[in-house]
Amino acid sequence: MITIFTPIYNRAYTVHHLYESLLRQTCYDFEWLIVDDGSDDDVTSIVYQWIESTPQFSIRFYRQENRGKHCAINCGVRLAGYGIFFIVDSDDYLECDAVETILQHWSGIELQDQFAGISGLKRNKDGTVIGGRPSFKGFVDATNLERGKFGLEGDKAEVFKTKILQKFPFPEYEKETFLTEAVIWNRIAYEGYKLRWINKSLMVCEYLPDGLTAKGEQLFYDNPRGWAHFLRAEAKYREEKPSVYLKKYYHYYECTNRRFQDDEIKNMLDMNEPEFKAMVEEYTGFMQTLLDVCAHKSVCIYAYGCWGKRLKKYLDRLKIQVDYVIDKRYEEIKEMQAYSMKMNLPKVDIVFVALENGGAEIAKIMQNKMPDAEVILCRDIVPELW
Repeated sequence: MITIFTPIYNRAYTVHHLYESLLRQTCYDFEWLIVDDGSDDDVTSIVYQWIESTPQFSIRFYRQENRGKHCAINCGVRLAGYGIFFIVDSDDYLECDAVETILQHWSGIELQDQFAGISGLKRNKDGTVIGGRPSFKGFVDATNLERGKFGLEGDKAEVFKTKILQKFPFPEYEKETFLTEAVIWNRIAYEGYKLRWINKSLMVCEYLPDGLTAKGEQLFYDNPRGWAHFLRAEAKYREEKPSVYLKKYYHYYECTNRRFQDDEIKNMLDMNEPEFKAMVEEYTGFMQTLLDVCAHKSVCIYAYGCWGKRLKKYLDRLKIQVDYVIDKRYEEIKEMQAYSMKMNLPKVDIVFVALENGGAEIAKIMQNKMPDAEVILCRDIVPELW
């Protein structure tokens, strides 16, 4: 028997798709366990109607205050009635033979202690597999840290032994509502547990505008202690070189140093004193460079992508106004004035070319177009840890 677990938050408008897919299952050897993470819509009344009208399988429903999906998973693991735990988000739904497929493959790993569970694929409604098709047929046995070798990219439909998730609960931080599942999936892998990866879709997913995926990096910014935990874990579990994890730590520092004292950040990242001091010096040095270059001058940014937005944050902190940005997607930029390079551009003193690659050619074009401006390649002045 399987515990199909769904954490839900304000999804009354879409969870019926999942319910209907459960009714379509070719095998009913499961319970549906739902933990409501503090919703304020009418999902409670909807679920109780289903409880009263669904004889095919058991539905159990619990509520908690809004603490995030990871906390809801911890709650679900404690409440699970069976030894197989399958997390299905409220905006996803199952293939008709998902339960049957899981049980068929489970017999091959159930009694093997080195396995944490199995995993199938996820697909979009149009049939496209999330992360692309893997490079094997049938199945392959590998840890979550090894899965990239087999073309297992993107979100997958993991099914865990309940006892494994009981052994490795998600850390919970007060007043934070997000911690990426990779923290625990990779910890399980680091401890040597494998998954049996099946080249077959178990789930159809839809990334909705109000979902976690759509919120992207903002979730990390809003949950800094969980973000720091993830960065520490990645450095440990993936055995990253200092040059790799220090860049991630630097980005964390630049995003959090106005909210926390330096000692707090050092402790959250568990950094040694020399590394932390060097990182802070790079940050403060770059800030001073920008201040010296831009003081009392008008500024624009070419390329409002990752680097451009990051540079603007620095300039905002220094209270240096960015007059406008130049970008081929200028019509999509709503937060400030934007132009195409083909337009007549207002006069400025400095043009920052915020490109990691190919910036030199663009810098020459911009210098010809705006001969009175100083054109600066960001890659020439940003810190080594940028």
